Amino acid sequence: MLTNKMVAGRGAYRTARRGVLTMVMMAVLAPGIFLAGCSNDDCLNCADLPPPVVPTGVHSISGDGYVVVQWNDLVYAPYDGAYSGNLVSYEVYRRGYAFGDENNPDRTFDPNPVAVIGWDENYDSGTGLHWYVDNNVTNGLQYEYAVASVNAAGARSALSFEFVVDAPLPMSPLGNDGWFIPLPIYDANVVGAVGFGFVFSRAASAPLLPAYGRVTPGVEVGAADLEFFFNGGVAYVTEGRSQVRIQDLGDYSDGAGHVLFEGVSWAPVNGYSATGTLELVAGHVYAVEISSGPGAVHYAKFGVHSVGSGLVNVIWAYQLIINLPELSVPVEARETVNDGPQFISL
Repeated sequence: MLTNKMVAGRGAYRTARRGVLTMVMMAVLAPGIFLAGCSNDDCLNCADLPPPVVPTGVHSISGDGYVVVQWNDLVYAPYDGAYSGNLVSYEVYRRGYAFGDENNPDRTFDPNPVAVIGWDENYDSGTGLHWYVDNNVTNGLQYEYAVASVNAAGARSALSFEFVVDAPLPMSPLGNDGWFIPLPIYDANVVGAVGFGFVFSRAASAPLLPAYGRVTPGVEVGAADLEFFFNGGVAYVTEGRSQVRIQDLGDYSDGAGHVLFEGVSWAPVNGYSATGTLELVAGHVYAVEISSGPGAVHYAKFGVHSVGSGLVNVIWAYQLIINLPELSVPVEARETVNDGPQFISL
């Protein structure tokens, strides 16, 4: 059985940005890009090959019903030709994760990889990263990943040492341009106002129906998680019920009218609004804490794509797993201790 031994740290999840995801998903291997590797037929004296080196830089990107796993190409320094020159493929392994698994150094992966990626496949020359998109995952479940390299003799490296766990989660659907499709929510203060509330769990139950989470409080639902209104031409959001808390996490815009939504990867523990009402600013991302019972909290976030006349265009994400604050792609620092890497959430 394949095993991964490592030292666990707090909140050990890996990261990348949607900008990288978009670039990787659209990358085409350009002519002249050098990648070292070979096929089994090219190999001479394969029996004498040492095992290949362990892949590095393994991390994941959360999506709605998918997880992207990325890792460094092994032709990059400090690897020499004795290892990378005979590289044939990478194998991606996955296992179901439960809280506390990181404390078990003897946990195992299924011996059959979920994907075999050729040494020259799924490669982005700009970042030096290979990738695999795992579509066989379910929102609300957690998965652990590892990557191994294989040479022309069929020798396999040890599994990657990074502790990589991801939880795909429902969020706003993506458009053909790779950016989230914003949802308009309307002003509660107009006469006969409709569609001025939002319920995250409702949206998460039908994420491909963009308007499903937008509600009229008192009509579709008794109370919404959030309500939106204008006062003096300024847009605001307020908590729709006492079980909800909100917080402005600041500007995450790219200067071109896009919200870099994955800039907020974890919901904070503290800092939520005391009044329950916040001004809405284009480009800002807001964290939401939703209590569903004693000791049970769901975390969510929304970003303001733009503010129009009597409406606010938002994007959203909702974590189905109770008490898990991961909201997309976490940011971490790595520190090596004892005999394995430790990951510490920033």
